[in-house]
Amino acid sequence: MRAGVPRTELRRLDRGEWLDPQAGRITVGEWSDIWLKGLTLKPKTKAGYESILRSRVLPAFGDHQLRQVTPAEIRAWMSEMAEEVGPARVRQARQLLYQMLETAVIDELIGRNPVARVPAPSVRPRRQLFLSAQEVTLLAEACEERQEGTGTLVRFLAYTGLRWGEAVALTGSAVNISKRRVRVSRSATEVSGRLEWGTPKTHETRTVLLPAFLADRLEEHIGGLAAEDLVFTAPKGGPLRTSNFRRDVWAKACEASGMPNGLLVHDLRDTAASLAISAGASIKAVQRMLGHASAKMTLDTYGSLFEEDLEELAERLDARFRDSDVAPAWPKWSKITHLPR
Repeated sequence: MRAGVPRTELRRLDRGEWLDPQAGRITVGEWSDIWLKGLTLKPKTKAGYESILRSRVLPAFGDHQLRQVTPAEIRAWMSEMAEEVGPARVRQARQLLYQMLETAVIDELIGRNPVARVPAPSVRPRRQLFLSAQEVTLLAEACEERQEGTGTLVRFLAYTGLRWGEAVALTGSAVNISKRRVRVSRSATEVSGRLEWGTPKTHETRTVLLPAFLADRLEEHIGGLAAEDLVFTAPKGGPLRTSNFRRDVWAKACEASGMPNGLLVHDLRDTAASLAISAGASIKAVQRMLGHASAKMTLDTYGSLFEEDLEELAERLDARFRDSDVAPAWPKWSKITHLPR
């Protein structure tokens, strides 16, 4: 036995479970800087992480050594947060702390992740809002009255399913009116008052097909647009800003056209999925249109919209059975000695 080394530590060393007790002395604040630098994040996601760290995590644990963070402290921290913010924000803060400490476990700075033993608060999912084609028209006309070109934008979002950032980043080179196709290859995200340009959320380029009526409207909208010019712009030119559009156009148009309370611009993306599914689109087609990473994600998000399709399918199968009223003509054998191959 090695002198001065406790028997339990030797057993951990033999099993490959031993950790240097000095490693966990780094503080949560110091580790958060190292952890963030090791991530590849989109600007908006990184800004969100930094905001949660600055406002929620570091004030509570910034001076703690990694090894000193306990489940009891985490429970108390989450309980205090719940008195100030909703469960969704508490869940986000907990998840960020979990990810940070899980990486510390992987890097062998600590032996266990204390957050793993503290359950996340349940969050009631926001009710999805789907507009009918008639409601899309009403909303588009109300938007157009407030800012020229926004009616086409609303129709475009509701019938293509592009994210807001993808739509406002489109240039003339991405639109092929004759083939009714739009190539989605970049996105604009507003972070701390400035626009960050990058790839779409899934980092993959996709092509979206336009209904004929939308291609006609888009052709009229873009006119003789140059390849590098933005398709949708602010009133005085330049890219559309989410905050300005919501304040100057969207909120007023929603009220004037009698849209459901709490309708978001993002609900036009859900509307696009709903309209596509009601027109007979498959899960795979909707996935490709929306740019989801997998068909499972599409099904998890919009699976309830297919329930009516299942009822229609059952009715069609029933009708097919009833139409087949002629009994099958089986071969007649006086004596069956074997089955035909």
